[in-house]
Amino acid sequence: MKPDKDADVIGAMLWEKTKKEYPYLADKELQFKYSPTKKSAGGIEFFDPKETGSPESPRPKEFVMGKPGVEVYNTNTRPLDILADYVSHYGVKVDPTLSSAYQQFSQSLTPRQKQILKNQYEYYQKDPKFRETRPYEDWEEISGLPGYFRGYTFNQWKKGQGEYTPEQLKNLDQVRKYLNIK
Repeated sequence: MKPDKDADVIGAMLWEKTKKEYPYLADKELQFKYSPTKKSAGGIEFFDPKETGSPESPRPKEFVMGKPGVEVYNTNTRPLDILADYVSHYGVKVDPTLSSAYQQFSQSLTPRQKQILKNQYEYYQKDPKFRETRPYEDWEEISGLPGYFRGYTFNQWKKGQGEYTPEQLKNLDQVRKYLNIK
């Protein structure tokens, strides 16, 4: 098999595994592409239905406008990471249950948690891997807050529970239950 064909097969298997593990995604009109030879700082990129992408990470030509899409670059991406990207960037806008939980979470941030986000932003500005140039408010809305929401909910932060209040954990545990996250 040619490398592109291998990637297509692996990508199809990853997408099928994702839908099997997380049936929540099975009926979503989510476009999926596996691009293991393409480099990206985050390893995965979500494309909103109206988003064309950036010069560094343009929307894949295979993705039709009007539908969301996820492009995976990192070969270590888990099905849970794909679910996390969809939920934190799009599901929280279109699913009333997730939207309510996300709003509750975002409104409950403590001063310490807001400082954690500001510290992350400063790190991403200085790190040549990320080269963050957006104003803080844009970064927080598009990347920072969704990342904080994903951290515990989708097992993406090693510190996990220690970065959240008991009330936030209760809210995020309800999200985990709703999405069937073990």
